[in-house]
Amino acid sequence: MNHHLITSSHGSLLRGIIALIIGGLAVFMPDITLQSFVICIGILILISGLISLVFSIRSEEKSAKNILMADAVFNLIFGLLFVLLPTTMVNIFVIAMGIGFLLIGIIQLIGTLSIRRDYGWSWIYFAISMLMIIAGIILFTNPFTSAEAILIFIGIFLLIYGVSEVYMAWKLSRKPTV
Repeated sequence: MNHHLITSSHGSLLRGIIALIIGGLAVFMPDITLQSFVICIGILILISGLISLVFSIRSEEKSAKNILMADAVFNLIFGLLFVLLPTTMVNIFVIAMGIGFLLIGIIQLIGTLSIRRDYGWSWIYFAISMLMIIAGIILFTNPFTSAEAILIFIGIFLLIYGVSEVYMAWKLSRKPTV
């Protein structure tokens, strides 16, 4: 099988351009990009709900019909929430992430403090647990700005990746053909 799109200069150029566009949007318009991303996720969830609804209606078996109907209702409700309230959904997700970081950081800190007598003080585990706690507090207290910061970070990564792909395309286009 020939993987021309993966190994060719054209494929690399295409990946680079796409990464540069998405990365640029994420860095320079994070609020619009974030909301658009959440709306796209909502549309995908809505489509999934509609498909489950169709299969539910067409199903002959009662238990499968009930499961598919429950799945359809769940997906349709959440899909509508994502499409109609993207900022709220981002905030909920980032707050949940903040709570997760807080809990993981606290549990790791307790573990680090409880074993320090047996194994000596481990500064790296202490530092990681404190960073997790700080990240959790930041995400929890300011979710939308935190979500934008995460998106900007991803955008910077995509810009770097896009530049490297465009450079690779240039290098591949200069390679002599055999």
